[in-house]
Amino acid sequence: MTERTDPDPEAPEQMPAYQWIAHLEMATRVVRPAPRGSDLAYLLGYLCLYYAEEERYDEAIAAGQRALRTAVKEAAENSALRGHVLLNLGVAHSRSGDLDKGLAHYLESWKHARRSGDEGTSSKAGANALLVLESGRPVETAEFAFLEECRVVGEATDRRPEAVRASRLLGEALLARGRPVDAIALLDRVLVLAESLRGARTVRRETVQLLEEADRRLGDRADVPPLGPGVLREVRALVDDGVENVARGIPTRTRTCLSRALTLLERRGRTRERVLAAFLMLVVARLAWNEDDEQAAAELLSRASEELELIKPAQGTWVKTRAFGLQLGELSALAHRAARGAREQKGGA
Repeated sequence: MTERTDPDPEAPEQMPAYQWIAHLEMATRVVRPAPRGSDLAYLLGYLCLYYAEEERYDEAIAAGQRALRTAVKEAAENSALRGHVLLNLGVAHSRSGDLDKGLAHYLESWKHARRSGDEGTSSKAGANALLVLESGRPVETAEFAFLEECRVVGEATDRRPEAVRASRLLGEALLARGRPVDAIALLDRVLVLAESLRGARTVRRETVQLLEEADRRLGDRADVPPLGPGVLREVRALVDDGVENVARGIPTRTRTCLSRALTLLERRGRTRERVLAAFLMLVVARLAWNEDDEQAAAELLSRASEELELIKPAQGTWVKTRAFGLQLGELSALAHRAARGAREQKGGA
């Protein structure tokens, strides 16, 4: 029986990834003493990535910088090559802990990859840039331009998750710039896009919070935009959730859901939305009273009274009768009608 020998550590298939790339580079130099600059830049770009995966960050960044110098010098018009090198250099910087440099390289990679039509690289660079921005990095001019383009590209190519993430970040950036009206339009779009996405609960929650902040900043301004379809679909979903939890015997959850729906209706302008808001106020007041929260109940009843004065008496009577009787099926149906009618008219009662 032949004794089994240990693998040859010098055999290419046994080498770590970064060593294998180095081996290819050396082999290229032996076979062709003067390799094309683009070949060398590609190899060095991969070497940068694999060094980063081995957590050898100084070597990764050195290889990436050399790859970039080579690409600029030897293949300045090759945008696909620049995109490849910049992406891997961005990964090296990010993994080493320098997110600012990582983001800068991702944005450059995105531009070059888009210019060359390299969808694989542009998708990776865009996803990495979004991840860094979601960590709380400031959105300056370059980042803002990237987010706008990323949002448009995401919707055009049906990459909805990227479009949602870019739109949410844009909305937050507009809010930070003191442009709540513009922010609301984008954030409402996020709710529309996120409706069919799985695992989008966190994005939806964050978007609702940003919309609430936008409403607070708008106050009573004359240019307050109407409620969009995204907001009213979210209201509908919250009402349905609240009604379902009554059947489950969880009234506290119902009160939470309906209170959130009421908060989203702050910018109500049409009659149907006002009727729905009054209905919600009365129902939540009844639930608060049942939980012995008399102060909250009294406040909601006062607000509901003011709201009912703005609609027709017959509508007010209809609301009070069904709200005090906790006819939540009627509330759910009204929320669905409001959501369906969101596209029928852009503003006014």
